[in-house]
Amino acid sequence: MNKWDDVAEEVNFNLQIAEKEFIDAVSSKAKILDFGCGYGRITHQLFQLGFYNVLGIDTSKEMIHRGLNQYPYLDLRYLPGSPLPFGDDEFDVVVTCAVFTCIPHSEARNKVLSELYRVLKSDGVLYLAEFCSDEGKTFISGVGVPMWHGAPSEIEQMLEGFKVTNSTVVENKTMTGHISKAIHLFARKV
Repeated sequence: MNKWDDVAEEVNFNLQIAEKEFIDAVSSKAKILDFGCGYGRITHQLFQLGFYNVLGIDTSKEMIHRGLNQYPYLDLRYLPGSPLPFGDDEFDVVVTCAVFTCIPHSEARNKVLSELYRVLKSDGVLYLAEFCSDEGKTFISGVGVPMWHGAPSEIEQMLEGFKVTNSTVVENKTMTGHISKAIHLFARKV
């Protein structure tokens, strides 16, 4: 069973996207994949910003169930894993918000990135909002889920096949209320 299914109704995420930078970098007509959307919080945020062609997917059935109850007008779908059921070069933009934070093993992160690269159009935008730390670390979160806070340089280095165009580190609260750093990164598929 997916660990997120156990906490889907009680957990509330709070890492936001960099709205101004996103609006500046992405056309409102873009076809966007919100990968690891959880209960659709970022999909909803994008919708409120005028991005209406957004598909949110997640591996937690219960998160998707919660999201569809909370935001019935969004396109949120449960997908159990890879490969993703999309064609090559299908999306203009792929968004991940605290997704790689929840993938503590580098091999699994690389596998996910490979799939995201495949479904992203040439010169498409990859936007990551991920928790990070200066030294990089793995740990078990307060809700019992394994986590990874990579160093910003480590996160940038894992993006083989992408050109980083903007990267900013800010402070942000985690879902358990701790203050941490988060990286907001835009990259283009090359």
